[in-house]
Amino acid sequence: MTRHNVSELSLQELRQSVREVFRRGGGSRPAVFLVGVNQDLAVLKDHGACDPWFARVLGPLLAGREARALERLRGIRGVPVLIGRPDSRSLLIEYLRARSLEDSAENTDWQAFFDRMAGLLTAMHSRGIAHCDLRSPYNTLVGAGGEPFIVDFVASVSKGRAWNIAGNWVFRQFARADREAMVKLKKSVAPQLLSEHEEATYSRCSGIERFARWIGSSVRNLSRKIFTR
Repeated sequence: MTRHNVSELSLQELRQSVREVFRRGGGSRPAVFLVGVNQDLAVLKDHGACDPWFARVLGPLLAGREARALERLRGIRGVPVLIGRPDSRSLLIEYLRARSLEDSAENTDWQAFFDRMAGLLTAMHSRGIAHCDLRSPYNTLVGAGGEPFIVDFVASVSKGRAWNIAGNWVFRQFARADREAMVKLKKSVAPQLLSEHEEATYSRCSGIERFARWIGSSVRNLSRKIFTR
């Protein structure tokens, strides 16, 4: 049967329809491919390409975590759409025609970009999702018209129910860390735009951001030791 849409392909067919390799999988890192049928393109994020034990044990948890975040953010401009789940360890995600922050065009209107990014973060946080890894410049993309896109929600934190006081306090700290990370991105590409308040924010690395980095690196290192070769 001829497939006309990328969403109709099985995981095996998607792996045979690679147009570009963004990242090869291995260890604790999923493979990320541009896949497509004719002009219908999408991004395949495949935790099945990690080392066998990592893929078997943590692959479904990580893919599920990101899928839930994308579903919760569906409809927000600037967040890629989750197209489907080819299997429990993979995601098929909207392909965004954009560049990483570091590779963006020199004529980008950074003031407009960061104003829109601030609005995007507000929209995400209002849906109860904090990204938690915006300090990486590769998770923020710049569209052809200077529009911000945020990708890779595998480390995201969700807001809990109203009774979950401790969990919601943690969520608010991570939401604040997202905003502080945006200031650091602005410092890296357009330092002349920083306000005095943002300069003060940049000069102090908040405890929650340091804690988040420590938790993230500790969990990654432990999982690599246990589940990878």
